Amino acid sequence: MGKAFKILLIGLGIWAGLEIYLEGPQNAFGGIFASHQAESGAPRDTRTTPQRAGDSVKHSREMEVERNERLMED
Repeated sequence: MGKAFKILLIGLGIWAGLEIYLEGPQNAFGGIFASHQAESGAPRDTRTTPQRAGDSVKHSREMEVERNERLMED
């Protein structure tokens, strides 16, 4: 019985960790913690972690293209 309980706890821990990683702390678990963050006055970013990372990569690529275009004009 003890092993089954440990496996269940490990599974719940992995699920909770993935939920927070993929959805972000403010959106995890259906947004139940979002109201606490809104009360603290902190700015609220509703994008998930992969969305924020993708936006950062997209911005970096746009900056690189712009830099290369400036260099090719000279």
